[in-house]
Amino acid sequence: MIAYKGFNRDLTCTLGAGTYQYVPGKTVDEERSNCARRGLHCTEYPLECFGWYSPLAGSRYYQVEAEGSIDECGGDAKIACTRMTLIKELNVFQMAAAGMMYMVKHPLREWELQGYGYEIARDRACASQKGAVAIARGPRPRVKGAAGTYLGLLVETLDGTILEAKAFRVGGRIRPDTWYTLEGRQVREEREEDPEA
Repeated sequence: MIAYKGFNRDLTCTLGAGTYQYVPGKTVDEERSNCARRGLHCTEYPLECFGWYSPLAGSRYYQVEAEGSIDECGGDAKIACTRMTLIKELNVFQMAAAGMMYMVKHPLREWELQGYGYEIARDRACASQKGAVAIARGPRPRVKGAAGTYLGLLVETLDGTILEAKAFRVGGRIRPDTWYTLEGRQVREEREEDPEA
């Protein structure tokens, strides 16, 4: 199955009791998998990687092939497997877009997350540092961010069906510290007063 994994800058991460060095394209095998205890860990929901490897910490991200014995954790999209291959490296913007696609495909699964360098929230989200991610989802979502942040909007119906989705970066015509919304598949500045006022 296709999943996602975060790493330190040097492609290391913790594996059980120690640190393991991964190599792109090389398949790694582990004897057993048990979520949160043993095996090679990754997640179906790309944005969960930010919880272990912040977009502000120089982290790296890969799309991986998870195989062998696969153990799914209850309550989130994290999995442990006995065989993993790093397929393709993704930058922060690509991870944000992949996370939004996950929400489109699985609109009823848990998706709200918040931590150092990322906020994925209902109705509105804000990214205050360059390289951070803010994604808002709701009937009329709003996002804003500092220069060089990655933003996303998902417009949904009251029952959770995603109607529109758009990922973009603050810069050029997208101004910093300005609320944006999605109208007719176009990113537009919020016309009303600041929603926090």
